[in-house]
Amino acid sequence: MFNAFSIVREVAGVVAVATTKIPAIEKRFRISERLDGNWPEGPFLWLHGASLGECRMLLSLAGFLQQDLPGCPKILITAQKPEVVDFLKNSGKDIEAAMAPADTPTSLAKFISKVKPVGLVLGENELWPGYLSAMRRLSLKPSVAIVSGRFRMALPFMDYSPVGFAAMQTGADSSRIQAAFGDTSSTKAVIGGDWKLLSWAKAGKQVSAPENPSVDTVFLSMHFAEWASLSRMILSSIKRQESVVLVPRRLEEVETFRKALVEQELIVTEWPLVQKGAVSMVTEFGLVPEILKNSRSAVVGGSFSLTLGVHDFWEPLQNGVATCVGPYSRGQRETVCTLVREGVLTQLQTTAGFADRNKADIRMVQSFLERERLKITESYQQLVEFLKDLLQAQG
Repeated sequence: MFNAFSIVREVAGVVAVATTKIPAIEKRFRISERLDGNWPEGPFLWLHGASLGECRMLLSLAGFLQQDLPGCPKILITAQKPEVVDFLKNSGKDIEAAMAPADTPTSLAKFISKVKPVGLVLGENELWPGYLSAMRRLSLKPSVAIVSGRFRMALPFMDYSPVGFAAMQTGADSSRIQAAFGDTSSTKAVIGGDWKLLSWAKAGKQVSAPENPSVDTVFLSMHFAEWASLSRMILSSIKRQESVVLVPRRLEEVETFRKALVEQELIVTEWPLVQKGAVSMVTEFGLVPEILKNSRSAVVGGSFSLTLGVHDFWEPLQNGVATCVGPYSRGQRETVCTLVREGVLTQLQTTAGFADRNKADIRMVQSFLERERLKITESYQQLVEFLKDLLQAQG
């Protein structure tokens, strides 16, 4: 089975090479960088995440490891999306960033030869089989960690033995991956919560609502695929003369959103200009923390379309902003159910109830997040100990 999958990976590499000859695809996805690399010279501690949310978490983790891990190697963070790599490179942090290697034998061989990873920390659910097998060949001791992990089911051909540490978001995630490890595995999965809260958890600050917010509702990480629901909620807000901020998930959809808003005969401004009865468009990455400090409530995208996955609801919660998601919570269903049950998060089944949606009591949010803080800080310290042992074994 695994040999057959290796052949599939080889074929995928051939197809990917062909796509580099199509200028539009190459420009958007920078596939040639994933195949042949523009990778820095190692050795590095390799951190990998899929998209912006995961990589922002890994960027935060990198800073803490550089403080808390004795002899911390240079850190390389890889991502699959060009815009995320550009964000990382422009972060001003003491890390290197690059496109993630394609999961093909040839690309991974080039990557490993250049980067020389001493260990791999995977964000959430990036369990690429080639990544695991490459790290197994590099080290007799398990050298892969999963943090803020999510896990649905094991693949029959996967070898999970390179994973030496797993901090999973929920108890269900922990149980599922523990079963995948098998009874003979020495790796114990722990419940570590969602590490998108890592910076907040380590800072020790209590959640508090923003003072005198100028934004009534911010729509975060919205896809144009959610426009039917989004437009109804925006119109509801504007009819009540609220100030609205719209943060598109993809920058290439900014103008599409702007055109649709103008067609609705709405007043459209650009952040940081905010006014009652108008929609302020956000046209850059990295502005959400500033916006949330000035927001009364937030609606999180990815949750108004069945085919998408709900985006980061923790960021508005940790900023004391009343937070709402739509009827779909793909990828985070168990966590969303828990937060709704605990009265921390509001979930709309239809947009008809948007104007009258419940807003969580800030005390409920504070109590819940304090429990999350404990899980995150304890599992973070366990990661540090795992990496200490790994580096000592290699030293």
